[in-house]
Amino acid sequence: MIAKQSVLARVSLMLAQKSLISLCLAFWALSVSVFAQVNIITFDPPGSGSTYPVSINSAGAIAGQYVHGGLYHGFLRAPDGSFTTFDPPKSNFTVPFSMNSEGAIAGEYEDSAFFTHGFLRAPDGSFTTFDPPGSTFTGWASLNSAGAITGLYDDAQQVLHGFLRAPDGSITTFDPPGSSGTYPVGINAAGAITGYYLDSAGLNRGFLRDPDGAIATFVVVEGQNTDPQGINSAGEVTGAYGLGGHRDHGFVRSADGTITTFPGIPLSINDAGRITGFYTNPQSGIQRGFVRRPDGTFTTFGLPWTSLITPWSINSAGAITGSYAEYNGPYHGFLLTP
Repeated sequence: MIAKQSVLARVSLMLAQKSLISLCLAFWALSVSVFAQVNIITFDPPGSGSTYPVSINSAGAIAGQYVHGGLYHGFLRAPDGSFTTFDPPKSNFTVPFSMNSEGAIAGEYEDSAFFTHGFLRAPDGSFTTFDPPGSTFTGWASLNSAGAITGLYDDAQQVLHGFLRAPDGSITTFDPPGSSGTYPVGINAAGAITGYYLDSAGLNRGFLRDPDGAIATFVVVEGQNTDPQGINSAGEVTGAYGLGGHRDHGFVRSADGTITTFPGIPLSINDAGRITGFYTNPQSGIQRGFVRRPDGTFTTFGLPWTSLITPWSINSAGAITGSYAEYNGPYHGFLLTP
């Protein structure tokens, strides 16, 4: 049985994986420039109990969700640091997932009847809500610069499928061959979509859907789970792989299908091929962020007052946003600039 997962569930899953990561310390000692000089700004929307930034665009604007009064709401942090908070009409909770270069934001929200739908917030603040035909749950909406959106929906039989919503509002649904549950996670400027699907053996497999609708599937290591997390304009895909619940290694798949693996959990890739994500030191338990360059070298970063930092998104200039947790406290947002 495929369980429905919102973005929040995905966030919780990724954060939980930190305790499962086992990395080769010798590797990091040889190939990582640890704690390079970077600028980190921390932030929270007004009244936030916890803050979860998820996307940064080329202008440096940041979108995400924050908790207030026990409910989730959306926020937009402008490059000047000012905040706009928002919710689609009649929303019980709002979970932005991605923002494009024009400032449009896509995500999911729950209505007053407790059904989850997709939304698109235009740069002027107006909302469009949507669902694929037959959907009982619509979520994980990822947006490209042209305004195309991909995500997943649940049908009446509780099976998850992928969808593509074109800029004109038309919706195409899809599944990789043999899928018993489809999870799109990213779409690039050309309209290529990546994500993962559940095969007949119960394993996650990667897929890449071309703009013409052709779908290629791939695995990093046979017999292990493969979970793509992002795609850039060149068609490079990054993600994690591993056994069972242990997604403890990363990969990047080039446009020609060549796969390179490395330690850590990648979460985002920019158009220059730089990858951000996190790793956990198995001795100290401290979770730090990393940037992997196209040449395979690494820089790691963290904050001195936290043992847990999760970078969620990297833009074309190399600026990174994500969340960190105080010791036994709430989550806050951060912006790292090169």
